[in-house]
Amino acid sequence: MLRAIVSKRVIDRLIREKLRQVPLCLGVTAMPIVWRQRLGTECNWEIPGWTGEVRAITRCTSTISAFVRSLESQFDIADEA
Repeated sequence: MLRAIVSKRVIDRLIREKLRQVPLCLGVTAMPIVWRQRLGTECNWEIPGWTGEVRAITRCTSTISAFVRSLESQFDIADEA
């Protein structure tokens, strides 16, 4: 699947904006995305972790999972390897 190549900052900003819009994500922050080796047809980046209260992280990530999957299907970042 062809994905648009964007900077890490673009994806980070989209994720931060989504977190601001979802009340269940109050107090939850995503760590900046990182490059990873592509696995099959998956994207070449990932969110390495989250900060915040554990239950809030669980609720938030569950709520925004479809949004993150949408970003993964649309965007790659420049290869680092």
